[in-house]
Amino acid sequence: MKQFIFTLIASTVLVGCSNPNTSTITFDDEKTIAVRQHFQDYLNNDVDAMATHWSDDLIVSGSSIEGTVGLDDAKGVIGLHHMLFSDISITAPGQEGDLYAETTYYAESGETWTKTWYSWKGTGKFTGNKASDLSMSGFRWEDGKIVEEVHFGDGSSVETELFAYQLAQTKD
Repeated sequence: MKQFIFTLIASTVLVGCSNPNTSTITFDDEKTIAVRQHFQDYLNNDVDAMATHWSDDLIVSGSSIEGTVGLDDAKGVIGLHHMLFSDISITAPGQEGDLYAETTYYAESGETWTKTWYSWKGTGKFTGNKASDLSMSGFRWEDGKIVEEVHFGDGSSVETELFAYQLAQTKD
């Protein structure tokens, strides 16, 4: 009888302490694969392909963005990067190879985010400077579309190159 009571109490404690709000992390799911392709489309300057993953209500924010921007501005930034830089590459931080990506489903909030870590590199077309930026980006999903992007990185190389471009335009 003592063993039965002990088993009953132990079972109650174990069940009572379990967390039904378990988040799930995946590395090769549909959303992670889509974001990897999204980066490849960025490298190819294929805004139309990138747009297939974006919601019409997309909002983008980040460490080098004041406030937020919408879909049209996000599309414009892709072209701007390719106008300012050549030899753009994205690799895993500190090494060659693909960027690091994972998708997390947060049970408590119901949100799904794909997070990436990578080294962005390019050569400035107006300064000739080699640029490198260790970055992190997050992509929030709703109804199979990216509705929010958050980008963290230095951004100073883009600002420098944009300034050099503007100087070149005033000389023409």
